[in-house]
Amino acid sequence: MRTKKKSDNVAALVNQLYNERERAWAAALVTAQTFLDTLADDVLEDLDRDRLNAKTARIKDRERTADKVRRRIAEGQMARPTTTDDIADAIHDLVGIKVLCKTPRDLSAFTEKLLEACTSPACSVRLAVPPRDYVANPKDSGYRAFHAVLMIKVATHEGDLGVKVEVQVKTLLQDAWGELTHEDMYKPGKALKPNEFHRDVARQMAQLLDNVDTMADLLAAELDRQTAQLDADADGTAPDSSEEPTVYARVTRTGPRYALAVTLDGRQGLIPARSVRRLVGSSARINVSDYLDVGDMVDVRVEETDTALYYHPVALA
Repeated sequence: MRTKKKSDNVAALVNQLYNERERAWAAALVTAQTFLDTLADDVLEDLDRDRLNAKTARIKDRERTADKVRRRIAEGQMARPTTTDDIADAIHDLVGIKVLCKTPRDLSAFTEKLLEACTSPACSVRLAVPPRDYVANPKDSGYRAFHAVLMIKVATHEGDLGVKVEVQVKTLLQDAWGELTHEDMYKPGKALKPNEFHRDVARQMAQLLDNVDTMADLLAAELDRQTAQLDADADGTAPDSSEEPTVYARVTRTGPRYALAVTLDGRQGLIPARSVRRLVGSSARINVSDYLDVGDMVDVRVEETDTALYYHPVALA
């Protein structure tokens, strides 16, 4: 009976904590996501905005929080709580956001900007605890991610409340690693305990995916180089003879520097920014996605070179 009473005491404190602060936590999530999106905009500038995504956010489930508190008590990592503040102070991931990056290069640029912002006197968002860089120093399991706990101030009827928001920054492949290895099943307090086979395979998978991340970085850097060179190439001209045949192409992807389109015969080509800029009569830098949307049918002339297939629009949708 004594054990049950103690467990019920933890559950009661957790429920009280959530009843008192869950509304403020939800507000902190919105503020933190806006803050992170602003940083991503600053990092990428006129590049593909989909390379950074901070849309995955959650407030930890009450029962999972109570289980985590009980486990930490049992393991001697925290004293038995007597107030809701004891729990809020000890658990840093009650509120969390995941920032997914396409490549390690994007992750590095974003985390650098995040640390720069949170240490700037002009920024109201601070670091609640020192960050943990599991990208530079992976866990023994192979886990890679950058963890930062932000302190977000939320206005309440009793004054400002400081809310801790844990931010996990990882690449898409680093995130997939957790799913592929069933990492959640092997965490402390979970149903399964990792054996040497699991640990060895998980580490090998982490290394393989890290190698793929590195290759993805190389491809992304080369794509950026080619599209930037294309946009800056003053000598590049699109075919403009009215006698040349045109074809219809459907836009499948659009971004700041270029769009991708596919013709009826299935050939995918690149619509460069310079072609759109010429068509709209602008000499300044433009955002291609301001003029072309996914699904648009565009009349284009085809130019094929040794390095790419280009579609130069003769009219916009």
